[in-house]
Amino acid sequence: MRKKIAIQGIKGSNHYKALTELFDEDEVEAVECNTFQGLINSLVSGACEKAVMAIENSIAGSILPNYRLILDHKLQVTAEHYLNISHNLVALPGQTIEDLVKVKSHQMALHQCSNFFTEQRHIHLIEDVDTALPAQIIAQQQIFGVGALVPKGTAELFNLKVIAEDVQNNSLNETRFVVLEKQGHTNPDVDTATLQFEIAHESGSLAKVLNTMAGFELNLSKIQSIPIPNDIWKYAFIVDVSFSNPVHFQKAFSEISKISINPTCIGQYKSGKS
Repeated sequence: MRKKIAIQGIKGSNHYKALTELFDEDEVEAVECNTFQGLINSLVSGACEKAVMAIENSIAGSILPNYRLILDHKLQVTAEHYLNISHNLVALPGQTIEDLVKVKSHQMALHQCSNFFTEQRHIHLIEDVDTALPAQIIAQQQIFGVGALVPKGTAELFNLKVIAEDVQNNSLNETRFVVLEKQGHTNPDVDTATLQFEIAHESGSLAKVLNTMAGFELNLSKIQSIPIPNDIWKYAFIVDVSFSNPVHFQKAFSEISKISINPTCIGQYKSGKS
């Protein structure tokens, strides 16, 4: 029986592309969710064994609401994957870019292709829930005059024409996806961890935590502040650390737990960077 894995979006979306690069397509079944909350609900309810969710982009930064979903539902990150992001403008065959009056896609895709559309003032940009869904609707309903921004390979899925290739602002554009599960699992081949903690409002509190990481040879690759719900203007920190020795990490986390507030290990996993 194939494992069910939740994604945000449909076949042809960046989430689906990340799924196919993470898992053997013959062994998994994508459960398509319209929203990130729906993705989380599918995992928490047991309808899916795992979920693949975007967590940050190299240009747009962290997706803070997704971090909040992970924390609120006490989920574990068990793997990560970096997907190169490229966008093609597609539409029904027989049209050129001058024929298009609207282009639909996810707000992040539209943002990442803003420079291209600055020169196309006749096109009205419309946000949608997904990158692939507008393309599917255009194909099913045979809608002329409307284009979609989609990942490479999506046009072929829906028999659409590529009007313009690689229209993103920056070719060095990656999105980091994480695999989520309700429980972590023991894996000796880990070299990365994600932690969340709060600190006292005292001078040097954060420095003590960072110095502890350095003392145990942890490499801090990311630090992100996130608002604490129902505690106005107070923030927790989410950090990614890499290490060569899991024992060093365990000792470091034990020490960090003594000098921070509500420390949580969100996951230990193998780095997705090549």
